[in-house]
Amino acid sequence: MGLRVRIVLVALLLLALAALAVPLALSLSDRRTGDLAAERDRQLAALADAAVRPDTPLQREIDRYYDVYGEGLLVIDSDGQTLASRGLDMSDTGVAAAAAHALVGAPASQWDSILPWDRQRRLATTGVRSGGELVGAVVLAVDTSVAARDVATGWLWLAAACGAFLVLAVVAERSLTRWVLRPLDGLERAVAEMTEGVTGPPANVAGPPELRHFTAAFNSMAQVVRASLDRQRRLIADASHQLRNPLTAVRLRADTLESYVAEEGQPTYSSMTAELDRFENLLEQLLRLARAEQVSGSRQVGISTAATESADLADVIEERAAYWQPILADHQQHLVNGSTHPGPTVLLARHEVEQLLDVALENAVRYAGGAATVTVSTQQGDETVDLIVSDDGTGLPEEDLARAATRFWQARNDGVGTGLGLAIAAEITMGHGGTIAVEKAPEGGLLVRYSLPSAGESS
Repeated sequence: MGLRVRIVLVALLLLALAALAVPLALSLSDRRTGDLAAERDRQLAALADAAVRPDTPLQREIDRYYDVYGEGLLVIDSDGQTLASRGLDMSDTGVAAAAAHALVGAPASQWDSILPWDRQRRLATTGVRSGGELVGAVVLAVDTSVAARDVATGWLWLAAACGAFLVLAVVAERSLTRWVLRPLDGLERAVAEMTEGVTGPPANVAGPPELRHFTAAFNSMAQVVRASLDRQRRLIADASHQLRNPLTAVRLRADTLESYVAEEGQPTYSSMTAELDRFENLLEQLLRLARAEQVSGSRQVGISTAATESADLADVIEERAAYWQPILADHQQHLVNGSTHPGPTVLLARHEVEQLLDVALENAVRYAGGAATVTVSTQQGDETVDLIVSDDGTGLPEEDLARAATRFWQARNDGVGTGLGLAIAAEITMGHGGTIAVEKAPEGGLLVRYSLPSAGESS
């Protein structure tokens, strides 16, 4: 926007300067031309008077004029015979026509304006009169080079003045547009921060009065929105914390009642304890999500410090594979460790990489189906490392892949999950400058890809 405003202003300035400078330049040229024409008319009149005085040495006057001005001169009588000349004669181009024009008493032609590039001579004429009768003519070849140089000098000064004014105007309009648009830049940053769901400083209230009022209103609105978002996050975290204690008490009481429940009440008791398990898992996931959001938001506003911990993916995969292998075997599934030693190193704490891997493997156990093969592998890039968990199971429909990492989304056949696992993994990944993708695996099942910041060479 600022560039477009400056371009428009500069274009208007150029048009204004052209509207002022062009007429002024032509006026300078006309004035110099008029001065030269008036001066040469006076000199022609003096030479014409000298031509009718019998006691005046006409040739000497002409020689003196030529020596001073370097301009050719010709004096003829009414029959066209040369009386005196220097540097000009009747055979020169245009001289005969100019002389004939003067001998018939025709008025002198108006001179065209002298321009800086003009170097041609101008023929000026006047009649020689004796007792009111035309008895001859004087023809003068006027040299316009000096006048042309004067016009060029005037135009150069005019161009320099216009250039200086244009520079000053551009500096002034740049300062003006920056002053006007600076609040908009602050508003743009504030809107971007609000869009990312993070808290940043309020937009600077500056600029014209209209923008100051608008910026102040935006800051008030942003403060209300941020306070609302902060209350929502605190509500989730506080509610999760506050519910854990009564839930633990309910769990203890339920466990003590198990031996007192009659046989016909066992199905109801088992259903209740299963719901308690699900409730405990949901609270734990909500707490993890709140912590992951805090890390992700801090990074987006530049609060978080650079990562100082790193983890070897091969070691983490080997350890978690040993943990998950029996679980997958219980579901008639097989786990394949596709990583090699030494493995790539990423700029994440080890427990965070373990959590990312656990989320992806838990999804594979839940959705891949029986007899599926789950593969964990890595792929080294220039600045990132991909941690990939894929399977050859049933996978997800195409329309569900884009929603798999959203909060509280669950597959149609899932009755035990919370819908927060991949959402937590996404927050952890983005909190460290990485990305997450849920795709269709080449084997036909589901593929979860974490692109994580690389720590450099493999360890």
